[in-house]
Amino acid sequence: MGLKYMQKKVKIYTLGCKVNQYDSGSLAKKFLDNGFVIGEKNAHVAIINTCSVTKSAIRKNREMIKKAQRENPSAKIIMTGCWPVNYKDEVAEIGADFIFGANEADLIIKKIVGKNKKPASLGCSDEINAFDKSRYFIKVQDGCEQYCTYCIIPYNRGKLKTRTVAEVVNEVKSVVQSGFREVVLNGIHLGLFGVKNVDGKKERESSLVELLKEIVRIKDMGRVRLSSIEINEVTDDLIGLMAENRKLCRHLHIPLQAGTDKVLKLMNRPYDLKFFQNRIGQIRKKIPDIAITTDVIVGFPGETEKDFDETVKNIKKINFSRLHVFSFSPHEKTPAFRFPGRVDGREISHRSRVLRELSLELQEKFEKKFKNKELDVVIERISGNKLTGKTEYYFDVEFEKGDIVGNVKELRKGNILKITTNK
Repeated sequence: MGLKYMQKKVKIYTLGCKVNQYDSGSLAKKFLDNGFVIGEKNAHVAIINTCSVTKSAIRKNREMIKKAQRENPSAKIIMTGCWPVNYKDEVAEIGADFIFGANEADLIIKKIVGKNKKPASLGCSDEINAFDKSRYFIKVQDGCEQYCTYCIIPYNRGKLKTRTVAEVVNEVKSVVQSGFREVVLNGIHLGLFGVKNVDGKKERESSLVELLKEIVRIKDMGRVRLSSIEINEVTDDLIGLMAENRKLCRHLHIPLQAGTDKVLKLMNRPYDLKFFQNRIGQIRKKIPDIAITTDVIVGFPGETEKDFDETVKNIKKINFSRLHVFSFSPHEKTPAFRFPGRVDGREISHRSRVLRELSLELQEKFEKKFKNKELDVVIERISGNKLTGKTEYYFDVEFEKGDIVGNVKELRKGNILKITTNK
């Protein structure tokens, strides 16, 4: 039997990545479709969608559970997401009423409601999947089988899973009709959209390029951005499509993770430095002004001072437009936890500061190229005469109404404007 309340309220707390945020939004939509309302406090059901990518993330899970219990003292507490998958005993000790893994939204609904009254529609509402209310993040793929030695995600998210092109296109059509002009495609392993694992074998139903070709045809589609993609999955077809169609943001986030072949091999990354550098060169040959951002892990076991210096040199050579810097976090359920050559914590902090300072230099250098040029910007904040927005090149700009090119009927968050930047 499902739980019954005169006024049924659910509160969902979300930690971790945009994929988790999307999952929480989808779960909230299912509850709405079954007669619940979304509450802020004193809910009947409190759900914590957890992350376990690092020890810091696990600590935040514990803090969020205590917050949920304080704010909803009479609620049934549900734990879901990545943490319960590999830490069942640890999670059970916390005292949650129900525990579910990632991608078990339908089981949660069945447990609480008893039976799903109707399938959740794919359309968005401002308070559900819109996150920052100006750009729409949509999950199109799940699962990873790359097994980088530092990463827990393949163990949490499981085998490759994919949505169909038709399903994604229908959702994008819905959100475009709702007024969103930038859609961001998310996935655990986005470059393998269209690939799924069936009985231990990978089967390809479609591809990321096929999906993008359909999305850019949607009426009133503003622009599309890819969240993150591996360098070996940036195909010639993808580069060609980005070069010829301006509805695709001229921005790629391509994780490097380490700047030496030695450390890349220890990480079990699917490329070497030469391949990475050559591919970046091919991308820039087709799209000279493209923004290329990246992830870098600092202090991986075995990374010497010489290795780090080499990483800095190669980052400058590749000339990224921005770095996301992560300090290595040893995770006992990954192979890297047992690797020798642990780097001292103070040294990791020092190296992280060096790379963050380098990131600011690279970012400033890249953005200067666009000074006094016309840029398309999606509005994210409006405060009187001041506006803030995100360019297709992934950097933010502040501007005034006088910087807008042409006449604009309506100024609202999510609109795409053409401005002249003096950044």
